[in-house]
Amino acid sequence: MGGGYQGAGSKTVIPCDAKAKITCRLVANQRPDDILSKVTHHLQAHTPPGVTVSIAMEGHNALPYQIPSDHVGLHVAEQVLEQIYSIAPLKVRMGGTLPVSELFLRLLGIYTVFFSFSTADEDFHAPNEFFRINRLHEGLAAWALYWERLGAA
Repeated sequence: MGGGYQGAGSKTVIPCDAKAKITCRLVANQRPDDILSKVTHHLQAHTPPGVTVSIAMEGHNALPYQIPSDHVGLHVAEQVLEQIYSIAPLKVRMGGTLPVSELFLRLLGIYTVFFSFSTADEDFHAPNEFFRINRLHEGLAAWALYWERLGAA
């Protein structure tokens, strides 16, 4: 979000404009065009008199993706993680934008299992991102075991 003068130094003027970028992470059964319409309607309904709102869509229209909770690939991932870490994994739903997963499902009829070994404190996609070497070794062992068990399932 920003409004008014954004350059170096101070300016004590009342801003004549403000800008905001809004990102919506969609969940199952939501459509980008419908959500854009609803956000637009909401903003316009709450715009004070004398203020104008202009909305520009940047073209990022990724459809939501969700794998069934009983998918065999998830069950195998749970087994593998429990063996690697000697503790049952905590199952959580999480969001992310990987448009290819929805495309694989829609065009090929296959689900994608996300099975990664980065942790939240490693600041993935941030300027100070890092990756612990032990995660690489754990991941390699887990992937080998995953494919072996999935093949047997």
